[in-house]
Amino acid sequence: MIAKITEYQYIVEMSQYKKIDPKNIFYIKLGEKGVWNKECIEVENTVKVGFVEFTNEEIQKKDWENVKEYYRQRGTSSQWVSIYTNQLINFYESDESTLWITFYKQKLWWAFAHTEIYEDENRHKYRKVIGKWSSADLEGRELMIENLSGNLVKVQGFRSTICNVREREYIIKKINCEIIPEVIAVNKDFLNLQSTLGKLIKKLRPLDFEILIDLIFRQLGCRRISIIGGPQKTKDIELESPVTNERYLVQVKSSANLRNFREYEKKFEELTNYDRYYYVVHTPSKDLQEYEQSEDGLTTLWRTDDVTKFSINCGLIDWIINKVS
Repeated sequence: MIAKITEYQYIVEMSQYKKIDPKNIFYIKLGEKGVWNKECIEVENTVKVGFVEFTNEEIQKKDWENVKEYYRQRGTSSQWVSIYTNQLINFYESDESTLWITFYKQKLWWAFAHTEIYEDENRHKYRKVIGKWSSADLEGRELMIENLSGNLVKVQGFRSTICNVREREYIIKKINCEIIPEVIAVNKDFLNLQSTLGKLIKKLRPLDFEILIDLIFRQLGCRRISIIGGPQKTKDIELESPVTNERYLVQVKSSANLRNFREYEKKFEELTNYDRYYYVVHTPSKDLQEYEQSEDGLTTLWRTDDVTKFSINCGLIDWIINKVS
């Protein structure tokens, strides 16, 4: 007999093809200070709570007024009576369309869970996860905390076990790999800025373009160890990383074609006292623009898009505008 699987089992097990659309989203702290994180996420694939003052059989009756009275008799404030009771209600009455999230190893983890609730020998209550816990979006990218909204991450500060997640739309879009409209607008504006800035960069005099490249590398933490330009035709800028002590050689060209680039690659091969070589050009020919560079070579090619991207990231927009105004 083939076992019947629920809609949400299918969604989780085939998550790379199906987008999630949970009815509710709850953050759960897996034990005090996350003491059960490894056990629940890496070993058992469970969602677990304590509440050892009640047996699983007692809670299954769902006599929530009796639960409240239990806490009142122990002098619990009315606020926390409601918090404790609501946490039990959420854990025991949520169906398989509820999304559970938590944080572990600097990542967001998420899962759906079966409705059946078990009790272990320590009277901890747990539900089995449908499939397994995941720390990645539906395209396989890890959901690292540093890449998440601060409004979502701060839910870790909740002082008890289970709470509702207010950032519902955000987390669904994050897992489903959907971009929010504001991000789409910013990306569009950024592409427009890159395009316009690239046109300005192409108006720079050769010496100013060399200065721009020097400024970019210095903003990226490198230290110049030679003057810009000069009689050494293969060398425009020599740089050193104060952190790694690596040495870089940079050749700057206003315009160049693929043949020019290949010639310099051969010249670079004759210079063995550098760790990496950069060939920078703001107006490449069609063949150089379309050239697909090997990632394992020692020479890195920067074209217009690369220069504009680094110029923006290094805060050099005003410098460029002032030079061409």
